[in-house]
Amino acid sequence: MSFSEKSVLQPVEQPWSTALVLVCSECDGGHGVDLAHRLKDAVKAAGHKKDVRVARVRCLGICPKRGVAVTITGTAQPAQSHVVIGKGHDAVTALTALIAPA
Repeated sequence: MSFSEKSVLQPVEQPWSTALVLVCSECDGGHGVDLAHRLKDAVKAAGHKKDVRVARVRCLGICPKRGVAVTITGTAQPAQSHVVIGKGHDAVTALTALIAPA
């Protein structure tokens, strides 16, 4: 069987329909309160558990001095990256509104 007969890449359906949010684990730290977990909880509370996926990933290459690097991609918008200052309620609220507007 040659390469042209069967592709080595097989498409699969992704488990999100609105957004995939990549949170840099290097910036986020993971000691105590972390942005990824707060964001997952906020997305779930907003009723978007099934259509938004939040994942911690290795370095995104943005490397801010202060803040957390986040990249958002989805089906309706081109990928965009942000430096999120802080991990508190304001940061989570702003990201949730950007990811899954009401």
